[in-house]
Amino acid sequence: MFNRVILILIPVTAAAIGQMILKIGMTQVGEIKFSDGLINVLWKTFSNLYVLGGLAFFGANALLWLVVLSREKLSFAYPMVAFAYIVTILLAKFVLHEDIPLLRWAGLAVIVVGILMIAKSST
Repeated sequence: MFNRVILILIPVTAAAIGQMILKIGMTQVGEIKFSDGLINVLWKTFSNLYVLGGLAFFGANALLWLVVLSREKLSFAYPMVAFAYIVTILLAKFVLHEDIPLLRWAGLAVIVVGILMIAKSST
């Protein structure tokens, strides 16, 4: 059972890391204003190495997710994607130094309980 969960959590974690890398890139790019023109927005966004790196993480994640889907029931695997919320909030807090309100931490606790319930039902 442990190996099954780890197999699922690898692409889920890769997706969360990809989100963090994209956020770093988009912070560098700045706010997207379509009044700047579509070509300028696309160039500014897709010439950023962090944005490209984040998208590469999503590509790798998609390939790993195909492995998961070939082995697991969708009703077990897909709800485990909620683990990405946990990783994302932890990365936001400890890498990006974002303030996380108490209510968000409480919501995260509910998600953890849900993931544990799903993991226990894997038989």
